[in-house]
Amino acid sequence: MEITKSILNTVKLTDDTLYDLLYDLLFFNALAESKEDIKNGRVITLEELNSYIKDLEVRYENNNIK
Repeated sequence: MEITKSILNTVKLTDDTLYDLLYDLLFFNALAESKEDIKNGRVITLEELNSYIKDLEVRYENNNIK
């Protein structure tokens, strides 16, 4: 919530559109959540990610056999 307040306080309403404001809010909130995830150890390695993606690809291929 603090990040949202700080973003809203820096907005120049004459320059930014509603789209710009929403984009900034979503982007900076996602960054804040990412920082918290990293601090709390909720991360995976690139190797784990690659393995997960390969498993998904295999499952997709097996489910779409013609």
